[in-house]
Amino acid sequence: MNESPQSPALHIQLLGDFRLVYDSTPVTSVNTARLQSLLAYLVLHGKAPQARHYVAFLFWPDSTEAQAHTNLRNLLYHLRQALPEADRFLHADGQTLQWRAEAPFTLDVAEFEGALAQAEQAEQTGDQVALGAALEEAVDLYGGDLLPSCYDDWILPERERLRQAFTEALERLFLLLEDQRDYRAAIGYAQRLLRHDPLHEATYRRLMRLQALSSDRAGALRTYHTCVTLLQRELAVEPSPATRQAYERLLQMDALPAPPLAQGVGLAAVSPLVGRHQEWARLQAAWQAAAGEPHFVLLKGEAGIGKTRLAEELLQWADRQGIAQAKANCYAAEGGLAYAPVVAWLRRGPLPPLEPVWRSEIARLLPELVVEQPDLSPPGPLTEAWQRRRFFEALARAILGGSQPLLLLIDALQWCDRGTLEWLHYLLRFDLKARLLVVGTCRTEEMGDDHPLASLLQALRHDEQLTEIELGPLGEAETEALAANVTGRELDPDLTACLYRETEGIPLFVVEIGRSGVPVGDQEPEPGEWETVCWPEPLPERVKAALMARLAQLSPPAHELAGLAATIGREFTFAVLARASDSDEDTLVRALDELWQRRIVREQGTDAYDFSHDKLRQAAYASLSAARQRLYHRRVAQALEAVYAHNLDPVSAQVAAHYERAGQPEQAIPYYQRAAESAQRIYAHEEATRYVQRALALFETAPPGQSGAAWRQ
Repeated sequence: MNESPQSPALHIQLLGDFRLVYDSTPVTSVNTARLQSLLAYLVLHGKAPQARHYVAFLFWPDSTEAQAHTNLRNLLYHLRQALPEADRFLHADGQTLQWRAEAPFTLDVAEFEGALAQAEQAEQTGDQVALGAALEEAVDLYGGDLLPSCYDDWILPERERLRQAFTEALERLFLLLEDQRDYRAAIGYAQRLLRHDPLHEATYRRLMRLQALSSDRAGALRTYHTCVTLLQRELAVEPSPATRQAYERLLQMDALPAPPLAQGVGLAAVSPLVGRHQEWARLQAAWQAAAGEPHFVLLKGEAGIGKTRLAEELLQWADRQGIAQAKANCYAAEGGLAYAPVVAWLRRGPLPPLEPVWRSEIARLLPELVVEQPDLSPPGPLTEAWQRRRFFEALARAILGGSQPLLLLIDALQWCDRGTLEWLHYLLRFDLKARLLVVGTCRTEEMGDDHPLASLLQALRHDEQLTEIELGPLGEAETEALAANVTGRELDPDLTACLYRETEGIPLFVVEIGRSGVPVGDQEPEPGEWETVCWPEPLPERVKAALMARLAQLSPPAHELAGLAATIGREFTFAVLARASDSDEDTLVRALDELWQRRIVREQGTDAYDFSHDKLRQAAYASLSAARQRLYHRRVAQALEAVYAHNLDPVSAQVAAHYERAGQPEQAIPYYQRAAESAQRIYAHEEATRYVQRALALFETAPPGQSGAAWRQ
């Protein structure tokens, strides 16, 4: 790589986001993954000419040789068009391609590897100062994985090689800094390694040690919490004994007592807390972490898994210890009621002494304060950002005004309003010395990508103020214990096994089936009745909601496809799915196969599928946000139009209904008209009348247009 001062240079960045800069000007024309992949391949293999036939096969292994060569010629043509002064950098003849090594360019990969080579040389000579400088340079040069948006086979081993080199450089650097007693710098690099590889358990232990050496015990505890959360969430495993021992050595406070075991109770009593020993231990750790800084715990899992039950056990423990605590609930029907959980917390008891300016702000949520204090100035409208900040501060002062530690519970965060979530983030940063633990429960399967809770969690992860605990099903022995507690007697072993198999260890299922009256004692079911014993019909209403647990087990593509299929509302064909989805065919096939393998859908007729149970369809549809429901309805309507363009009459009512639910009445009206005419032709007057009535109702809301003109005629 030669760079003459007289000639403009091309600066190539492949680590992390792809970026080209030529003569100080960004080059944005190399803007497709295929172009970027070809450029990266050539520049990384620029030491030798690359045979055209090999590159063609490498990039298009499934195409014929002739087609692959054609594709390569086309791609090379577009690269030449996109690259400034391409002939200065690319050499191409009839047989080979090569990046010109003598061209004026820089490459971040080469600079990274050069710094590593300098580190090796310094280590061999024993120059610790040069070694540290070279490692720091290498780490700084690594902007991210090699072309992370490229999925070509050729790049995978190269990406992994560079990734491993970066990992080793980070490890060597923070160990070197630890030996030099520069703990603060070592901690920063250890944290960066965990951001790069969040499942590197040994690094968690090293970081905990570094933080302990820096007298940051609370930071070490938070590191352990993060380790536990990620290992369970990503690998479904507990930390190793070595990590657990490192954690236990850090604990200076007495451990909270384990939750008491409940005795057998009647059917109407609150179900006991069974099992959850590991989860309880992690709640203990979170409470201890809150001794040094406000902390947030998210209990997440599918409906009926026991999130609220575990959180309430912690509240009961806090109450027995004399710790201030309060609970608030979020409700789906209250989606538009802003700050409802905060109001519940404020009303848990008398407000602390506050200056009038703060009480006036709180009166926005507690208007009775103005009545109680007539001299209190009524709050004005919130029109400026600074006014909102003052409002947030007033709420924080009211909540944290007491002198004792505080435990807050907010249940069903998936239905929480944005304002409350934004204020929670403010609260957790308001007083970093406050001993505050906020525990929230959430059904993650009911959160859309744009849910405001996602932003809150991301910010808390960044600030290391978050512990996430995902609850799984109970084991067979725990299921037996819960059922025995609910029914007040021991169950027959065969019935216990059946109960566990059918409920899959979901506590709500176990409780509701127990409350529904399963045979106990000497009662023996008749042959063939085991299914009704283990799954009584009709299912209790609360158990119906728990069907969403099945959907929560799906991969993201399959879960998305289930929502789209549920929007169709009936049996569906792959052709309609393909038209309505924005996924590629391979992704759709795999997702549909996963739905079938998991018995979410089953074959229907010769070329269609349908949900194995209508309740699953309802659950899948209910999991979609309203915006996504409207989007999917629009896509399905358009897909039906395309697939059945040759004969729209049979599906015109479906198209109309989907456009209506998509919030597009002007598109729905003519299809309802067409459906009414089709129904009239087959003497289906009731259906025709219903379609006409729907069209007339929509006409009242439709803007003036062609549809309206047609109806006026």
